[in-house]
Amino acid sequence: MIDLERVKKLIEAGDVEALAKLLSGAYPAGLVGERDALVTLLMKAGLSHAEAVRWAGRLEEEGYAHHLPGTSPRWVFTSKPVSFRELAELIKSEWAGFVGKSSEAPEEALEFFERHLGLDREVAEEVYRGMEAAGYASVVFQEAPEFNRERVLFEFPEVFLKQV
Repeated sequence: MIDLERVKKLIEAGDVEALAKLLSGAYPAGLVGERDALVTLLMKAGLSHAEAVRWAGRLEEEGYAHHLPGTSPRWVFTSKPVSFRELAELIKSEWAGFVGKSSEAPEEALEFFERHLGLDREVAEEVYRGMEAAGYASVVFQEAPEFNRERVLFEFPEVFLKQV
């Protein structure tokens, strides 16, 4: 459970980065819910509806909060800014041909995020955990002429692609 008093203090101080880190730590698999879930959480911390909407928008615009719609919708929080639009484009164009150093599928995905998005390990893990919890990433056995092994399968629902 998140410390709502701490949320309020960080907002009063205007500290977006510290708020993002707090949210990321409190919700490692994301805050489950539709787009209004983040506003509701901020209102529980004592913000008015208008303030909560403004802060949710600020977190999202600055790349710290990402709503992943679909069958298991949630807000994913990252401790550093990330562009999920860029991530989706990179996965679409580069993932199929990427072969990492690790034979472990999730490790290979983390390496991809680190190398292609310039993310540090912590943020790469935040992104992967959120995508996995939202149903956007799963480990599958893949057979190909070059290899037979487990790989991460990334699937972006149409509703996500329309919003990014």
